[in-house]
Amino acid sequence: MVARIIKEKDAQYEQSSGFIKVLKAQDGIITKFNERLWGSMVNFVTVGRNKEMAMIFRARTEIKA
Repeated sequence: MVARIIKEKDAQYEQSSGFIKVLKAQDGIITKFNERLWGSMVNFVTVGRNKEMAMIFRARTEIKA
């Protein structure tokens, strides 16, 4: 069980590091959609029948709207 938790934390670290790298590579303020940045942040988005949305970020954060 401890080994699994360590593996998950390592994976989260790798994903976060990749996201930070992409952010640092940006030049100035981000003013338009950036596919590379989006892909580095968002794991997937689901849209329900009643137009409700859930965004699942790579850091395992979820936002529902």
